[in-house]
Amino acid sequence: MVKLYQLMFLCLISTAFISCTDSEKEVNSLKEEVIRIHDEVMPKMDEIMQLKKALKERESVLDSSQTEEMTAIHNHILHLDEADEEMMNWMRNYNASMENMTDEEKIEYLKNEKVAIQMVKQLMMSSITEAKTYLNQEKAE
Repeated sequence: MVKLYQLMFLCLISTAFISCTDSEKEVNSLKEEVIRIHDEVMPKMDEIMQLKKALKERESVLDSSQTEEMTAIHNHILHLDEADEEMMNWMRNYNASMENMTDEEKIEYLKNEKVAIQMVKQLMMSSITEAKTYLNQEKAE
């Protein structure tokens, strides 16, 4: 009977250890995914700045009668600014240390951060694509 209790205790401890390890693995995996997405789009910040500069240069040669084009340029700049600001907000608010969180809380936090950084990525990529398309159309005309 004592051996049975010892075996049950050993199984319980092993299960707790394994589940702890699985949680830690999931935390590490999610953290790597979040950082990978961030690292993938962070270099695009330079491209955003370059596109804003090109749009402002294009705007500087317009005359006051070209209001439709001015509005389009302003909208592209606003979209690029929004993408830039969203990345800055995400970086300011990201809690890399996740102190005082359980593994389950870390997993939930990282899942939410993954969604958030994916949304930032989408916003950045769409604003870049739209600005490039606009600038390329203007060059073609």
